[in-house]
Amino acid sequence: MRQYGLSGSDVLGVEKKVSSIVRRTATAKYRDPLTGQTWSGRGRQPRWLDGKNRSEFLIK
Repeated sequence: MRQYGLSGSDVLGVEKKVSSIVRRTATAKYRDPLTGQTWSGRGRQPRWLDGKNRSEFLIK
């Protein structure tokens, strides 16, 4: 491989994939006043919000 200047992808036929997806971080919508932790509303709901009204924790 060195003699001919080949890389592993040349030999194995594997090409590096370039992602065109741009990921952006979500802005925080909710804040815990005791700890300062935030949650964007995406993904699993944090434990500090379990059984509580979300509207009380909205960031204004």
